Amino acid sequence: MTALMPRPTIEELVRYRNTALELYEVAFGKIAEADAAIKAAHEMARRASPGVNSYNVSHADEVKAFYNAVRLPDRDQYLRVARRLTAINLWAYVIERTELERLMDAEAKEQLRQQMAYVPEKVDSRGQLINAEEIAKGLPEPTVENIVATIEQYAANASTIFKRGIANAFSRLDRRFRSHDGFKVGSRIILTHAFDDWGRLRWGRIRDTLVDVERVFAVLDGKDDATFTSALYALDAQRRGSFAPRQTTLETEYFLIRGFKNGNAHLWFRRDDLVEKVNKLLAEWYGEAIGDARTAEDDPLQDRKTTPAKRYGFFPTPAPVAEQVVDELPLWRAAGEPPLRVLEPSAGTGNLARLAAKVRVGYSNRWGDERGRYTYRAIVDCVEIQPHLAEALRAEGIYGRVFCQDFLTLSPATTGLYDCIIMNPPFDRERDIDHVTHALDFLKPGGTLVAIMSAGTEFRETRKAAAFRALMQRMGAKWYDLPPGSFAEAGTNINTLYVKVKKR
Repeated sequence: MTALMPRPTIEELVRYRNTALELYEVAFGKIAEADAAIKAAHEMARRASPGVNSYNVSHADEVKAFYNAVRLPDRDQYLRVARRLTAINLWAYVIERTELERLMDAEAKEQLRQQMAYVPEKVDSRGQLINAEEIAKGLPEPTVENIVATIEQYAANASTIFKRGIANAFSRLDRRFRSHDGFKVGSRIILTHAFDDWGRLRWGRIRDTLVDVERVFAVLDGKDDATFTSALYALDAQRRGSFAPRQTTLETEYFLIRGFKNGNAHLWFRRDDLVEKVNKLLAEWYGEAIGDARTAEDDPLQDRKTTPAKRYGFFPTPAPVAEQVVDELPLWRAAGEPPLRVLEPSAGTGNLARLAAKVRVGYSNRWGDERGRYTYRAIVDCVEIQPHLAEALRAEGIYGRVFCQDFLTLSPATTGLYDCIIMNPPFDRERDIDHVTHALDFLKPGGTLVAIMSAGTEFRETRKAAAFRALMQRMGAKWYDLPPGSFAEAGTNINTLYVKVKKR
């Protein structure tokens, strides 16, 4: 804590700010006195010259400005603004003068900027503040204890924030880093539109990301982050003097970058040991198990795990994710059409199944009458391996059938086939692939399956992952990224996606 900013310094800064607030109150009193005095002067002037005529009309604008020289603001609003501005300025100074900014990754900095963003006050006709709650979402009051606690919190979480920064920076550079086991040393990274029409590295996301990655390598290489200077600026120097696209190659301590005339660049990492360190840190951040490469020689997709996942791979689907993926199912039915049969093979607490079972009504014609009426309704069956969760699903009374067993031991001969399948299976050791391929056996021809999966499924270089991607390609599947941290509230940082496939 003392290495970041000594407590006596923080106490002094807070004391200055508190004194400023007291002086602003005094200043308002002076403004009020001046307002009263100038109003009295204006009143005497009006008595001496009650109006405007043809002789003084040319000075009307000057008179108006003179009369508005001092305007008394609303006292409460004036002091509220003083408190907010001094708070933001004090926090900004603390961030700048300590190592706090160095402890924050880009995500933390963006969150802080949003907290410090200006929110204009909205008042009613009586001058009462009506968006106090919105304004209060900003930074906390800069007391000594709040500042000390904030600095200590960032210092204590420095390792976690550093790993999160690595995850964000490297996944922006190449999507394969969304899963630590998806990127292999020696892999080439292709950067599209890396150079502008003048042949120089573009400012913005690509350059910033490369600098962030370069800084990570420098830290992992034991160098002082405070003295870090990017070697990428040499790329501009190398290309300076040319005002047309051309091919160049730059080697830095950590990168080999080859730029081409079409504006693209190919990048290779030069330090395999540092890439290995990055992948280990990503594994700690994502908390996912490396894909099991021990697959059957004939068909890796048939080599399925026969034991349940650790803690049954139970990570409940957060509400925003559930809504997004369930909306991918074609559940709307025209009037007179029977409801669809839907299966949720890893139902858990029912966050997906419940949305699929919810009845909704809409109209496809502009009159909103029965001629265009359609409904969102389905008969949803659930499979859940944990008895207490299966019993809770039955108790809801909104599902067709609830099977309490391991989905991989269930047969379509028992359940029948389904029009749609929505699922969030266990991820570890490629169990998500096992569950999705098994679920395809339960899908009717023409049916749709939407499955949440680990991001590593799209990049992993195991035989099973490669075979699964080939299967999805043959079936015309579509892959969609879910936002980073989508499952953070469920207790995991693993990056996720969902795959949507229709059985032809």
